[in-house]
Amino acid sequence: MHEAAESVFLRDDGCLVTGGTWLAEFTGVVVSDPGDLDIDHFVPLANAHRSGAWAWSAETKRSYYNDLSDPQHLIAVTASANRSKGSRGPDEWKPPDSSYWCQYAYSWADIKARWGLTVTNSEMNALEAMLGGCDVAPSAGITTTTVAPATTASTTTAPQVATPPTATGGNGGQPDGGGAGKGRPADKYACNIDSLGYCIFTGAPHETGLDPGTDDIVDRDGNFLFPADEAVVVNAQGQVLSARGTPAFDGDDLQRASQDGLSEDEKAFQRVMAIMFPIRNALMYDIAAVTQTEWDLLVSELKEREIKETTFTSGPTPKDNYYGRQGIFNLAKTPGGRDIHHDVMKFLEEAGLYLLCHVTTNDFGEMLQETHPEGHDPCREVEISTRIPFAHLVSATATTTTVTPPATTSGVPDNPGNTKNCSDFSNYAQAKAWYDTYFPYYGDVARLDGDNDGEPCGSLPGAP
Repeated sequence: MHEAAESVFLRDDGCLVTGGTWLAEFTGVVVSDPGDLDIDHFVPLANAHRSGAWAWSAETKRSYYNDLSDPQHLIAVTASANRSKGSRGPDEWKPPDSSYWCQYAYSWADIKARWGLTVTNSEMNALEAMLGGCDVAPSAGITTTTVAPATTASTTTAPQVATPPTATGGNGGQPDGGGAGKGRPADKYACNIDSLGYCIFTGAPHETGLDPGTDDIVDRDGNFLFPADEAVVVNAQGQVLSARGTPAFDGDDLQRASQDGLSEDEKAFQRVMAIMFPIRNALMYDIAAVTQTEWDLLVSELKEREIKETTFTSGPTPKDNYYGRQGIFNLAKTPGGRDIHHDVMKFLEEAGLYLLCHVTTNDFGEMLQETHPEGHDPCREVEISTRIPFAHLVSATATTTTVTPPATTSGVPDNPGNTKNCSDFSNYAQAKAWYDTYFPYYGDVARLDGDNDGEPCGSLPGAP
């Protein structure tokens, strides 16, 4: 309402804006339908999270989420511009209205500085380039400084002063790259077929991991190193990784450090990575020596939550196929001389992501949604009906959390967008149920019915 160019019109109860005129930031267009607007966090929540907010207290996170003291913190933008921007920084996205770039760069730098958030080198370069063409630059200027490890990030609201943000070396130590998730490392892996026919990955195995069935972090030889509740994930440069949904990468390992000050979601993230490191090693480097019994133990946390239960390999293209826990083990054991690294990496990424969805809160799920492509909500897509968090992170009376799909007050489900492929379903019945839920309101929004016969995913088991 405060951003309206003219008087706004409210519903009789005063709880809903029904009309008005707004000049939308980012695009410079005049909007008269409030339904065409989104309220956008200028520095998106996911971007703030990976820039240091992950270490904040719950109170500070709420303050950031609802900050109305700064008129630029929460702004009205067109829904399309907000979807296009996602959680990207100015190095990856700039407003379509170039006349707004000076204000955009200044506001971005100011918010990051006031809240004590870091910027990457590429982000800093983009800000400096945008401000270089401005008549008036921010009085404090922008400089690149060295940032301390993420564990030292402030747990209180940053002072409201215009000091320059600091810069980190890249994406938390992870290379930039495309892929399913924003900020996901570029796929640099490949297979070398050894003399026994196994597909052994390029790169190097993780040197640490959780000993399955225990709370012990061990080395590659099974020697005890330290308790799991004293483990944090670091990259090859020794920088603590922010809790987010990108997959593990070469050089990531566990380091002994206090978890004091971490949220329950952040502690769960450390545990998930500790579980996934040995699974990655087994499929990528040690497959020749891994027995079925050892594999079953490694994936026991996935099995408990029914993650990656089924294998489907009858899709029209390879991207429509997927492997379950047993299927990927069988494939790795008998690759048939093929480079199977895409299949293995898809399994590992999805298994780790779905495990995160199970053991974290809805707030973390919202962050994952922001860090993935537009319309892609990983935790919603996995269709978890009951979350099963790690037992050591919850009380005995709160071991499960029921998740219900969001719907509008009218009972109409929210538009899911083009977020599903046939490969996301184990069988036709699942695909049909999803299709029938949304078709009456939005049509074939995910384009599952390729031949327009009213039957989605005809290639899946059980299709008519």
